[in-house]
Amino acid sequence: MNKLATFLLGLMFVAGIAQAQEEGTEAEKDNGLTEQNAADGSVKKGCDARGYCWGENVEETKSKYTFFSDNMKAKNYGQETLDAFNYLYTNAPYIHKNLYIYGLKLFKAKLSEETKKKDTADKNLITEYEDMVLKLYDERGKYFGKADTWESTKGKYLYRYVKDRPDFDERLPEYYNFYRGIADRDGEKTDDANMSAYVAIVAKLHISYKKAVQGFNKDPKTKAQKSAILTANSVIENKDGKYTDDQIKEYTAKKEAAEKELVNLETAFEQNDAEFKKYKSYNENWLMDEYDFVSEIAGKNIATAEAAKKDKDVKSWTRIQTMADKYIMGMLDIDCDFINEKLGAKFKADPSDLGTAKKIFGYSIRKKCTDGPYFLDAALVVFEADPQAAMASVIAGQYIKRDDVDKAIEWKEKAIELYAEDPTKQAETSIDLAKLYNKKGLKTQARAQAYKAIEFDSEISKEAYTFIGDLYMGSYKQCFESSNDNVHERACYLAAYDMYAKAGASAKMSAAQKQFPSKSDVFTLAAKGYAEGKPLQIGCWIGGSTTLRVRP
Repeated sequence: MNKLATFLLGLMFVAGIAQAQEEGTEAEKDNGLTEQNAADGSVKKGCDARGYCWGENVEETKSKYTFFSDNMKAKNYGQETLDAFNYLYTNAPYIHKNLYIYGLKLFKAKLSEETKKKDTADKNLITEYEDMVLKLYDERGKYFGKADTWESTKGKYLYRYVKDRPDFDERLPEYYNFYRGIADRDGEKTDDANMSAYVAIVAKLHISYKKAVQGFNKDPKTKAQKSAILTANSVIENKDGKYTDDQIKEYTAKKEAAEKELVNLETAFEQNDAEFKKYKSYNENWLMDEYDFVSEIAGKNIATAEAAKKDKDVKSWTRIQTMADKYIMGMLDIDCDFINEKLGAKFKADPSDLGTAKKIFGYSIRKKCTDGPYFLDAALVVFEADPQAAMASVIAGQYIKRDDVDKAIEWKEKAIELYAEDPTKQAETSIDLAKLYNKKGLKTQARAQAYKAIEFDSEISKEAYTFIGDLYMGSYKQCFESSNDNVHERACYLAAYDMYAKAGASAKMSAAQKQFPSKSDVFTLAAKGYAEGKPLQIGCWIGGSTTLRVRP
């Protein structure tokens, strides 16, 4: 190789070293830090390999964070710790989730400290700390994900913090939307604290609606028209017969005019009154829907907790249901007339209206109005949308009341099928079905269903064997009344005794025993092969055999 080539190679080598040194310097300069996306898509700057993102001023932020975290570990919640947090939260709110873990601990501690001062507590400072706690739950979800989880956790504190603030009533619709959003999303998993707050807010919103409506009812023009309607009604009814046909006709026209004017006044009120415009949607229909919504979630949680034998959860959700009954249902003047007339009229206009059907069914059960004219039809609509075994049994009961045994049998059979995961309920419903078969005179089917009940759950055997014994005891007229055989005609009582013995029903055993053949009858008919202790064929629908015994 000539000298020129050697020289050029040397230059290239030196240049390579220089470039490498320059690249190394740049690597040291940015310290390997990168930008990353937060959970909400915003950019986190100055992120290292451990997952800490220090923002623009890396060294200062690191120093502040070290100071802050050390103080938090030492439970030093003084002003210098607050200042360090504020710097970090302002300049790099995405540092690490620990900023929010420590931050929540810090502000809850400060809040507790200030609240304990009672009469000397700074209310503005308390509000500031409370708002910061709520904000930190929002921000943690924003930067580190699981926003839904942290929103639900925030809900546990929100109502507690804001319920006594001066602007609470003004912001009720906002708080309602917040808690309704949680309940819609979390469903059966909604925290009981959030549902408790939700119930309270629903009740307060309806109170606001009622206050707004009072403005309309207290208006002098409204009062005048309502008074005119009442006066007209008294004339139109003409209970004492003192008004002429012309007077009745005159006041009928006055009533129609007053009712028309009342509608006009109400329309004008709705359009012009700010309070009514704000709260008009939180009326009685809305409140009924809210009651059903809360009751559904509470009911599912109670059932789940009972199945898991979690007494604490049963108690918590029973409290929620009690709140709904008291504070929501308590404001609804619902009775049988309300169900049959108002809800009934709505259902009659649209028999496919599932929402109204659910209300008629649910309220009728709670208010003991199941004899209403729309209850059965509403139950059928609800069942079609969501087939449930218990509802099938209720529908069967309605057909029993109507003495439609065939339909009752059909629905009891559906109930048994739907109770597939609950053998005890299958057994109980089978006994009900057996009784219906007996009512139709189908004793063989009745007995078979009673035996089926024992197959489902042996715990019901006493009731089932007693029922079969009753079937046998009641079969004398059907099977043996016209018999000329004084021994064989008593076979049904012997068979009944056998069933009662299996059931351990001593009183019924004694009653059956009194109907056994007499010793003299057995002796007289000995030529037929009768003898005490020998087998006796029963015959008729009962079939089989029993042991011949005599009455005591």
